[in-house]
Amino acid sequence: MTQVFADLSAMQDGMLTICGEDYNHIKNVLRMHPGEKLSVRGTDESSSEYVFEIVSFSENSVNCRMLSVKESETELAARVILFQGLPKADKMDFIVQKTVEMGVTEIVPVEMRRSIVKLTGDKRRKRVSRWQSIAEAAAKQSKRAMIPQVYDILTYGEALRYAASAADLVLVPYEAMAGEAGNGTRSLLESLRPGQTAAVFVGPEGGFEESEIEEALAAGAKTISLGRRILRTETAGLAFLAFLIYRFELD
Repeated sequence: MTQVFADLSAMQDGMLTICGEDYNHIKNVLRMHPGEKLSVRGTDESSSEYVFEIVSFSENSVNCRMLSVKESETELAARVILFQGLPKADKMDFIVQKTVEMGVTEIVPVEMRRSIVKLTGDKRRKRVSRWQSIAEAAAKQSKRAMIPQVYDILTYGEALRYAASAADLVLVPYEAMAGEAGNGTRSLLESLRPGQTAAVFVGPEGGFEESEIEEALAAGAKTISLGRRILRTETAGLAFLAFLIYRFELD
């Protein structure tokens, strides 16, 4: 079933009007017709899924009638904030898309000492806006109950302060810990409870400088391993989310 996000506070007597890009996608791309059903999620991080039936189309909108509502089961039991060291080229597009599919809650691009990309001004604003659009499309495709937020780019110090204030557990996968998955990493991941928030820092292509690891530890972060192999920057966040899927969703 096609999923869209909408402002459900605008619903009146069980009727909802959908406009803009979603209207165009429903009418002109999917070529849906009255009587077909849509899955609609609210834009307020509600865990509910609403099923609507298309009633009619007007020139710029589609009119829908609510049929049913149920609690969502598509979100990870714990929230995950990804602090991603800015990578080169279009790797961030891939990271945003795939981590949203895997269940990330927030994505914070971070300028780290080995980040090669430097974004400023209008180019920076356009890039962040593009990443948010990618997150929204990925959330729709993967049937997420909410659209993860992609924040403006932070410095490393700003990111550490935000992580300390927003997360119950701050983790830094570090290549010097490779092969140490059984010595602390597993117990840290198992200590994360449903409803809590984990922040995970991923370095850019060149990895972290030792001074950045020292800063993270001083701010209360814990270093962990993601296995015996060295992962690329675009893979590390996905591996961490896969661990949490195993932790919370697989029997």
